[in-house]
Amino acid sequence: MKIGVVVDASCDLPDAYIAANGLVVVPGPICFGDRTVLDRREPQETLDWYRRELTDRQLDARTVAPAIAQIRDLFLEDLVLRYDRILMLCMSASRGRVFSHATEASYEILRGYRERRAAAGITEPFAMRVLDTRNIGPGEGILAQEAITMLDRHAPPFEKLRRAIKDRRQHIVSYLVPDDLYFLRHRAVVKGDRAISPVAYWLGNWFDWKPLLEMRGGRTIVADRVRGFDAAVGAALERARRAVRAGHVRRTITMSYGGDPRRLQDLPDFHDFEAFAVRRKIDLQVAVMSATLAVNVGPGAFALAWLED
Repeated sequence: MKIGVVVDASCDLPDAYIAANGLVVVPGPICFGDRTVLDRREPQETLDWYRRELTDRQLDARTVAPAIAQIRDLFLEDLVLRYDRILMLCMSASRGRVFSHATEASYEILRGYRERRAAAGITEPFAMRVLDTRNIGPGEGILAQEAITMLDRHAPPFEKLRRAIKDRRQHIVSYLVPDDLYFLRHRAVVKGDRAISPVAYWLGNWFDWKPLLEMRGGRTIVADRVRGFDAAVGAALERARRAVRAGHVRRTITMSYGGDPRRLQDLPDFHDFEAFAVRRKIDLQVAVMSATLAVNVGPGAFALAWLED
């Protein structure tokens, strides 16, 4: 039985990791004005969008969930022939409609797969499960890594894998530091509410305060406000450092940056944290932040996540 793991385009993981582990990415549509492109998490293409479109405040840029038909066709035309079971991980349902669209598509996929597999000479039934990760970006990436690690090390039955990953989503800790509050204020809308208030936006711009956004279990709060982007990133890294010292971090910390990740090498706190992670035998995965996420939080944003034991 071959089990596959599918993620949406907002899942922040290095391209090399995605390719090496056979993760399947469902492309996410992004609208730049009257032009729609598909975010496939291809790093160079994403960096080109950062340079051309994502920095333009005047451009009407927004993300939309992959259409139900897009997800259905990807599965029926390809994935049901390559895998016997698939776990699809979706960004938090509080942040978009990927989970609801994937759930709707799954009904059509499970009704239509038999004919496709029979034509290919495959008699075993196909099954899939769709999971709301209650996270986004590197938080979703952590869960994808957990699924891959479980499959590689233990090869559990499919339902046991699903239950384990569903349980782990409650223990993902994520932090995000925006560089430019404009995008968070004007584009990141959750259930009709802006991510930051007008007063917080004005004060942030005036005093260069950067909110340290914390996400757990699908709920986002402002955990702190720090003056200056570099210092705010340092504060996020310090929280991760404390979690590692307390023994709460399992194996990996995943990070993403809204641009070329080499920019992080300019931050002294980042160098210190890299050395700390090596000493503690913590694997660091650093990725280009998906354009799907950056459209809403702005270029230059930094995010990190870990699974808390």
